[in-house]
Amino acid sequence: MPNDNPHITNSLLNSFKAFVGSHFLLNIINGIQSDVILKAHKSAFDTLQLFNRVYKLALKQSNEQFTRLEETLTFLTVYGALEQIRFPNRKFPTIKIDGINPENSIPTFVLQPFVENAWLLFLETKLHSFNISISTKDNTCSLLIDLKTNAQTHGKTNAKIELAFLRLELLQDAGLLTYSANWQKKSFFSLTIQTL
Repeated sequence: MPNDNPHITNSLLNSFKAFVGSHFLLNIINGIQSDVILKAHKSAFDTLQLFNRVYKLALKQSNEQFTRLEETLTFLTVYGALEQIRFPNRKFPTIKIDGINPENSIPTFVLQPFVENAWLLFLETKLHSFNISISTKDNTCSLLIDLKTNAQTHGKTNAKIELAFLRLELLQDAGLLTYSANWQKKSFFSLTIQTL
């Protein structure tokens, strides 16, 4: 689904830069350095492999306005594995998948900021778990995050969430999709995207 709108192209580039320049990736690099210094070579190697994979996925997706849902799920899974390494005492949720058509396409760099936001808020609670589910039907993709918290966004993810909403608005204005987002209804957050 190519689009020559410079605002949409800039929103993709800015979303990619927000991910690559995030504290998340810098903290991963610091963790690898610590493992090397402490001679925990296996841990450093495993983390480096995951870092390499998430970085390559992000780089590949940075050239695409839309990406297959299957690739987004892989990206989120590797992201979760890296977060699990960073915070081994907290359990990153397994993403529940329902009725997934792996060929469905969704906007690149839109789901990850909402997942990261929930994860960071979860880390600040005493909760033992939270849930993330993704489902598809025809050309519609739905993300549901169930987390018991009074906050909507974590300070470290505000800019990324704003970029995600900006991308959704621009793509909607261009007639490429419709979307709806709801905070704190039956769950913490839900997002439904229908590609046109």
